[in-house]
Amino acid sequence: MKSLFAVILSLLVLVSPSPAQTVPDYDDVLKRMSDQQLIECLRDKPATCPIPDQDRDLAWIAGTLGQRRHPDPLISAYMTADQYQRYYLVRALSMINKPKVTEFMRSIAFENLPEGQDNDDVFFPLDYLARHCDQRALARLNRPVNFDKSFPMGCIYFAPTVAAFGRCNYRAAAPNLVLALNAACVNIIDAAEKGLQKFFPHACKQAHSIEELQRCYERLLEDHPNPK
Repeated sequence: MKSLFAVILSLLVLVSPSPAQTVPDYDDVLKRMSDQQLIECLRDKPATCPIPDQDRDLAWIAGTLGQRRHPDPLISAYMTADQYQRYYLVRALSMINKPKVTEFMRSIAFENLPEGQDNDDVFFPLDYLARHCDQRALARLNRPVNFDKSFPMGCIYFAPTVAAFGRCNYRAAAPNLVLALNAACVNIIDAAEKGLQKFFPHACKQAHSIEELQRCYERLLEDHPNPK
């Protein structure tokens, strides 16, 4: 790996480290690359990407682009990218909170939606809009199929969506938030509980376990199927 990074740095026209210096880590190499170089790596352009294919971590590259908050080149690249490449470009865009990105996400979020659970190809635009309290996206992600046996994209990525139901006051999600109390991951359970506490203030404080909490909220929903 040491020689690999030396090659990468020379391609980036950087000064080679002296023998006493340590070789830059992967994150440092990505930070030294331009937006366009990173995008070319996502788009699998070996002639213009200085990182060999076997060493590319596309999720990490997408994260680096997202942290830079430059949506224009990402949106431009999306227009001519294939489905696989678009996934990582949208993943990077989902980290950028700007009106231009919100407008772009609305233009693509509801295309080619699956009949079943929302998969990783469609999740990031929907989740981005849901976190911005878009009612259509909230309704889409609130479908029972997304709360059946597992959650789209797993615990880490779906927890902010569950939190958005409460933060956006999307009360139609209350039954699914009760189901989410039985999730296998604490972050989703916490997000669901906070939402239910908002919809039913001061309720179920006496519960001593998740099972008791679920039963308490289930009884409340039977009496108040449409919480105000």
